[in-house]
Amino acid sequence: MSKFKTVAIFSYPADAAVIKSKLESEGVTVILRDEFTIATDPFATNAIGGIKMDVYREEYLKAINIIETVNPEILSTVTQLIKCPNCKKRQVREQHDVHTATNFKETITAIYLSIFPFTGSEHYVCKNCNHKFDING
Repeated sequence: MSKFKTVAIFSYPADAAVIKSKLESEGVTVILRDEFTIATDPFATNAIGGIKMDVYREEYLKAINIIETVNPEILSTVTQLIKCPNCKKRQVREQHDVHTATNFKETITAIYLSIFPFTGSEHYVCKNCNHKFDING
């Protein structure tokens, strides 16, 4: 099983570089696959499948949230989002990410979970049905 997960696919190295720098400034480790191949031969992008942006599996949802705030149109290139086990929608977000908290309660929950990360097993919440769950359980 791979330690990395593809977050987005780009046709142009410049587009990938902008998002990569934003993710790295937020502390997310980013690996770009096929970046130099497409930079040297731009016509190969369709044959190769574009520049793949990979992140660690643990940082996947954080990367999605950052990309969503920077440029929501890029999410059309997201290869896989986590589905809610309750309603099957793809609107799942991490609870312990302070940057994506939308109200006071979510901010307090995020701070608590970042201080005590092993206190609860429900680290993800669906924005559609408000179902809380953990991916592993």
